[in-house]
Order: sequence, then structure tokens, then C-alpha cells
Amino acid sequence: MLEEIRQTFDNLEDKLEKLLQELKSMPAETVSFKAAKDKWSVLEAVEHLVIAEEGMLEQLTTAAGKSGLDWQEKSAKNFQIVIKVMERDIPVDVPDDSLEPHGEYKLEDLLDRWKAAREKTRAYIEGLDSDNARALVYRHPFAGPLNISETFRFIDVHFDNHMRHLETIKARAV
Repeated sequence: MLEEIRQTFDNLEDKLEKLLQELKSMPAETVSFKAAKDKWSVLEAVEHLVIAEEGMLEQLTTAAGKSGLDWQEKSAKNFQIVIKVMERDIPVDVPDDSLEPHGEYKLEDLLDRWKAAREKTRAYIEGLDSDNARALVYRHPFAGPLNISETFRFIDVHFDNHMRHLETIKARAV
């Protein structure tokens, strides 16, 4: 299980690096383009991804984040629903207002925050052992409590989902 988690995280790191390269070459008007008032820009989608990963990290690394994670509330069915919705690009509202982007940040600041969160996440993963790898560590607003493997599966699928959305935004911006 630990190797699977490390591989998933390494894969996420590779995907982020590709995105960073793409964002650096993207014109500012594409980064800020919104197809409609209620649609996200590339910048807002990046902000959402940063907020989501920072929230995950907060829950992973603090006792307060893990309080209230109860195995009886765990729902494999809800987790699979979340994964399938994202894999199929079914539009859904953000499940918690705290995950909504506000468009108040510069791209550079968001990318710095994202890199810092990833570094702290890597340190967390390196500290895992087989005894604590099965514990509940994160509460998804719909899926409920998740273990570390499920958490990284979610983050991976979530990232891919939003990368497809970014492609749609970029195509409309041209």
C-alpha cells in the first residue's frame, strides 16, 4: 500500500510539473478568460485545486483534521460515486463553499502555495508506515471518511478532471 501511495503521489507530481510548464507559456488573457460569468477561468480552476490540496494536507497533518473520522460513516459506495462523476466529467456543484475559488490571487502566488503544499505532503508520505497507512485521514464532503490510499486516488482523479476542464476553457479562449 505504501508503494502505491508513493507512486500515485509521484504521478501527481509529474502531472503538476506538466501543468506548470503549460501555465508559464499561456497568455495572461487565456489564464483569466471566462466563458460566462458563472464559469471558472483557468486561474480560478487552479485556485480551486490549490484550495482542495491545502485542505487535504491540513486534515492529513493535524489531529483536529482527523477528529470525527468514524469508520461507521465510511461509504465505499459514495466514494465510487465521486470517482465515477469526476471520471465521466459530470458537472456538479462544489460540495463545500470553502472550496470555491474567489479569483483574488495571482497565478504565481497560487503556484507557490501549491508547491509548498506538495512539499509538505511528500514529507507526510515519507513518514507513513504500514501501521498508520490504513487509518482514516481525510473527510470528503460527500464521500465521507477516506484512508490515505483513497485520499490520493481522489486527488489524482480530481486533478485529471480539472485538467480536462482547463482544456475546454483554453479552447474557448482562442
